[in-house]
Amino acid sequence: MQEVKIYTAPPSDLSPPVQSESFCVDMVLASDYAELEEKFMALAAENAALKKSEAEFNEYCRHECEDVGDTWVDDFTETPATDAFLAEVRASGVDAAIEHLHKKFGGTGHIGVSVMALEWLAQEIRKGGAA
Repeated sequence: MQEVKIYTAPPSDLSPPVQSESFCVDMVLASDYAELEEKFMALAAENAALKKSEAEFNEYCRHECEDVGDTWVDDFTETPATDAFLAEVRASGVDAAIEHLHKKFGGTGHIGVSVMALEWLAQEIRKGGAA
């Protein structure tokens, strides 16, 4: 696995200069960040597929047990990091829709309610309350 290099710079060397009380600022290259983000997206997609497969297998086992008069106890692997990451991906999509509405219809005065509803949806997704 390729190691991400962390660069350290004084805040005054950044463009534009960053107001910071710390002596130095740790940074990574945008290309390294993009590569990591791509890897996280791939891992999250794989985890989502595994969770779906687990749910399907669980449903199969429940039906098989019921067919023979037995019971099945649901037992799912919890993946809070994957769930949070995927929620942020979905919420970012809603944010992109809001941005599109502002660009396309911003001067018309007819998007306020729609934007408020989408902002609420993005917030709920980030909290884990909306699917």
